[in-house]
This record gives sequence, C-alpha cells and structure tokens, in this order.
Amino acid sequence: MKIHAFVSMVTLCFAAISFAQDDSGLKKTSHPRIIASPGPVTEAEADATFKRVDDLLKAVLHVTVSPRPVHGVSAGSPITKEEVVKELSRLYRAVEPWFSNTPNATKVDYARLVFKTQREKSDLVLLVRTGFIGNYGPLATGKTQALTVQEFGDSLGYFLARLGECTHTSSTKWTPYLHGI
Repeated sequence: MKIHAFVSMVTLCFAAISFAQDDSGLKKTSHPRIIASPGPVTEAEADATFKRVDDLLKAVLHVTVSPRPVHGVSAGSPITKEEVVKELSRLYRAVEPWFSNTPNATKVDYARLVFKTQREKSDLVLLVRTGFIGNYGPLATGKTQALTVQEFGDSLGYFLARLGECTHTSSTKWTPYLHGI
C-alpha cells in the first residue's frame, strides 16, 4: 500500500512540474525550406562549390591547390560533364602527393564510358581506375552533358569520400581490415 501511494505521489509531482513549465520564453526559429532545383547545375553554382572544396582542402589537408582557370562563368548556363571531370582531375592531382594509402585499381568498363575529347577520356579513365568516379556513375556513363543537382552532388560526394579514404592514415588499433578481420 505504501509503494502504491509513493508511486502515485511521484507521478503527480512529475505531472505538476511538466504543467508548470513555461514554454513562452522559448524562441521558435523557422528555417527556410530547401528545395533542389529540377534543372541542371549552373556554372556559377558549380564554381562556388569548387571554391569551397578548394578552401576545404587548404584548411583540412593543408594542400595548396593550383588556382582554378579563370573563364567566363555564366550564371544561367549549365556546367558540362567535361568541365566537372576536368575540375575533379585538377583536385586529384593536387592532393595525390598527400595520399597515405594507394588506391586499389578498379576495372574500367571502356565500352560504357561516354566522353567528348581525348583529354576528358584520359582524366575520366584515371579517376574511374582509382575509384574517384563511379564506373557506372553519371560522369562516366551519363548520356546528357548537363548534370542535375543530385548527379552533381553524388559525384562530388563520391569523390570526396574516396579522397578522405586515401588521405587517412590507418591505425592498426582502429582499422579492422589491417587485422585481417
């Protein structure tokens, strides 16, 4: 009987405390809703993104990245796959001396690669072979030259994830595959 009375009293105390709290002092913040554009990524958007990646590499890896080539960036025209591959190749070459892990070679499906110029093909093959671009991703096999926001984001995220993997110094304590597990 005493336990029942004690549990009832504790429940009433918690109920009284929860009703007594005043939520009027809390500031409610409304955040703008972010909606991905259904159209292709523009040169200006891609340029701003690559500048942020350059700054990220300088801050995190202390890598001095060669300056991006200056060309007329149009706010409305879409960026092409060729330009994205060229930028990713430039970043790859800048960070390559800081790799602590050698990327395993990936088999390249040459029959599915879509490219315009021989330079784009050599950059594309290098990035696919080292695993920085997906073998069947939009940059390697996409039929259209323009990239959607999702395709651009996935390609850049894939590249940065592989970059983090190759510049990470593995530890036998925290990396299980070094133990053969």
